[in-house]
Amino acid sequence: MEVTSPPLTPSARLRAAVRLTRWFAARGSDPAHVVVQFRPAEPMACFAGGVPLSRFEDAAGEQRAAAWALAVCHVHRDRGPDYLAGLAEEVRAALGVVDGHCVVRCEPTDPERVFSLQDGQMTDSSPALVGAAQEGR
Repeated sequence: MEVTSPPLTPSARLRAAVRLTRWFAARGSDPAHVVVQFRPAEPMACFAGGVPLSRFEDAAGEQRAAAWALAVCHVHRDRGPDYLAGLAEEVRAALGVVDGHCVVRCEPTDPERVFSLQDGQMTDSSPALVGAAQEGR
């Protein structure tokens, strides 16, 4: 997941990442596969309808909650609309966006296209290979 927002405090980023990890884990995802990357946006860098989401005057430092956020979530292609709607709401709540601009885009991702380091080798996340790796094959 990639989150663009005004700069958040380290504790706010940690709190959001842990909350999102728990949400995914409660729905069957391996917590180790939940990656949340924060990309703080500088003032006048993100616009909606030609209007800046933050101005130079807003650059007072890190915030405890996001006034606005744009998130891209990479999720399994088989996740249904209820799952995606629940994820979007959880992202909004985890970031603390109350009434600002918040857009969550869910990108379908095939496990065969996601690689991670396991036992010294880059391995894809397809169920057959993950199961074989867990069985020692």
